[in-house]
Amino acid sequence: MQDRTSELDGAPEAPAGQQAAAKPPKRGNPEKLEADRALYARLQQRDFTGWEMDLLREDLWLYGWKCLSAWTQDGTIIEKCGERDIVVPSRWFEVETLRRRGDLRDEVVHTSVERAVRIFTEQYLPAARWDPNKGATMRTYFLRTCMYAFRDAFKDWSYSYRRNLFSAAYPLVQADLYSLYGVGSYEDTTVFQETIQRIMENAGPEVRAICGCIWETKMTHKEIGDELGITSRAVEGHMRRLRARAKLLVAKGEIEALYGRTPAPKAGVR
Repeated sequence: MQDRTSELDGAPEAPAGQQAAAKPPKRGNPEKLEADRALYARLQQRDFTGWEMDLLREDLWLYGWKCLSAWTQDGTIIEKCGERDIVVPSRWFEVETLRRRGDLRDEVVHTSVERAVRIFTEQYLPAARWDPNKGATMRTYFLRTCMYAFRDAFKDWSYSYRRNLFSAAYPLVQADLYSLYGVGSYEDTTVFQETIQRIMENAGPEVRAICGCIWETKMTHKEIGDELGITSRAVEGHMRRLRARAKLLVAKGEIEALYGRTPAPKAGVR
């Protein structure tokens, strides 16, 4: 069975319908493979310690950082991993968040590369998991290790991120479930609940979290962005689209134009 890690060193893969007619892919870089083979032999003699091992760790770190940072910034990281049969359970808004936010992106990439370097140099190399005869250079094999490490780091980060979104949206969820702190009559509260539910129908977790922050704390767009890990412009965009949806529903007569925290309705105001 072909070692799929060798695909990373070659040219872009041909479309599925053309693979049979295409020339066999090159098995890595012969000169680089020979240099890696010689380096590996020297590392074995030194029990994977010494200055050459330190230089290798640094080289792998920089290479992994460069690749993962670029792919995460341009939003292709999930696709790149999928091409190597590494499934990263993700949602589009999480990938977009990492693409927009350099600080969050750096955090996930740093964790990924740190894990990958440790696993590759302390486990895979001493155990002879890398085999130059299969056509992959050390960098290529290491990059696949980085992708697996990214998958795990991303899962850890996204779990925390989703919990943060849910926590921020919780006040709004509660508002949908009960009587909105007992403000107004039962009928007014019921109408308001139904209106909120209709406006928020099909709203994503970021939108719900933003509304939760506004409802509970009256935070500014910048404060909400800092809390949720998105830009203030993204917050404004989400709210602008939500307001447009609410106005459209009012124009269609599907909801009533209720605003604020449902104070007791004034006479003549519907």
